[in-house]
Amino acid sequence: MRGPYLRPAPAEGRASAACPPGAVAEPAGAWRGRQMEVVYEPVLHDVAFLRGRVSAEVIDGLRAAGWEHRSSDGADQMWVRDRAALARRRIERERSTSAVPRIA
Repeated sequence: MRGPYLRPAPAEGRASAACPPGAVAEPAGAWRGRQMEVVYEPVLHDVAFLRGRVSAEVIDGLRAAGWEHRSSDGADQMWVRDRAALARRRIERERSTSAVPRIA
């Protein structure tokens, strides 16, 4: 799978289309005038939707926490966090800040 993506939601009372292995489809609400759902692998990604205007402080906080802006619809935004990439960054940060001195 290429990462989280939006697709049209099924009509009310109908089941969602099949997802790739390991992925799920969750309602995403109105997006570009249509009801949509987000397809993603919960083990690999977190997905967040921000509705309405968001302050620069919130945007900066999301970026600092590993979130990436993926799509916008007016003031509404979809943000994605790659869990594996976040873990790799934390490991690298830990390695660089807690180097153990070698004993001669």
